[in-house]
Amino acid sequence: MKQELVRINSIDGIEQPGILYTPNENTNKIVIHVHGLSGNFYENRFLDVLAKSYTDKNYAFLTFNNRGRGLISELLKGNDFTIIGGSLEKFKDCILDIEGVVNWVKKKGYSEIVLEGHSYGCNKVLYYYNHKKDDSIKKIVLLSPCDIPSETKKFLSEEEYKIAKEESTKLVSEGKYNELIDFSVMANEKIAAGTYYNDFLPNGENDFIRYVDGKNGKSEILSSIDIPVLVVFGDIDECVLTQPIDVVKEYLNNNISNCNIQIIEGADHSYTNKYKELGKIVIDNI
Repeated sequence: MKQELVRINSIDGIEQPGILYTPNENTNKIVIHVHGLSGNFYENRFLDVLAKSYTDKNYAFLTFNNRGRGLISELLKGNDFTIIGGSLEKFKDCILDIEGVVNWVKKKGYSEIVLEGHSYGCNKVLYYYNHKKDDSIKKIVLLSPCDIPSETKKFLSEEEYKIAKEESTKLVSEGKYNELIDFSVMANEKIAAGTYYNDFLPNGENDFIRYVDGKNGKSEILSSIDIPVLVVFGDIDECVLTQPIDVVKEYLNNNISNCNIQIIEGADHSYTNKYKELGKIVIDNI
C-alpha cells in the first residue's frame, strides 16, 4: 500500500487536503470516504484499518477534509482563507465538496467509485448521489447513519432545545444566519443560527433519515437510491439508536431497495476497539 498527501479543490475553490491510499497493483476502483460533523480525514482510528482492508482488495481509498472540518476553521481558498467549519457550514454545499473530489478521481483514471460516509457524512453521500446519479458511482457504504434532528434532540435538554429553536428562528428571520447561538452538542457549544435552523431542525435540508417516523416511515431520498447500499453500525451506537434497533433496521430496509445491514456487536459510534471487525465487514460485503 502506498500513501500520498493530496490537495483537491471543491467546485467553489476550497482546498480539501486528504490522503490517497493506493494498492500495489493498478486499479480503476476507489472508495471515497466523507467524514462526519466537525471531523477530519485522519482522526477516526478505523480509517487506518479501512485503508488497509480496501487496498488489500485492490481498491484505492481516499479520505479528505470537507468544509465541515473542525468547528470554526480557516480553510484555504486560492491564496486566501475562508472561515467555515462544522458550526458554520451549509449542508447543501456538500455537493460542491464531493463533486470536486469525484471529478478529481475520474481524472486520475478511477471509473468505479464507492461513496462512503460516516455519521453526518452518510447524509452528505446520500444527498449528493440523489442529486447527481453519477453512473461512475457503483455502491454506497453508510457507517453509522443518523437521524440528525432526533439525535440533536436526544443530546440536548428540553430547555436547550426550546431555546435553540426559538433563537435560530428569530435570527434567521432577521437575516442573521451566521450569528452564533448556544449548542452544547458541539465541543465549542456554538453553532450558526442558519446552520441550526436549516440543517438540524425537523424538515430541514438533510432531514431524510427519519427513524422517528417508525418502521413504516417513508423517505423520498432514501427510496431514490438505485445502487447497492451497505449499512454498518454498532448495537450500542449512541447516535444512530435514537429508536430501538429493530425500528432502525426495518426503516432502512423498507426505504432502500438494495440494502445490506450489518450490525457489529459491542460497537459504538466510532467503532472503538472494533476496527478489525469493521474492516472485515466492509470487504466481505462490498
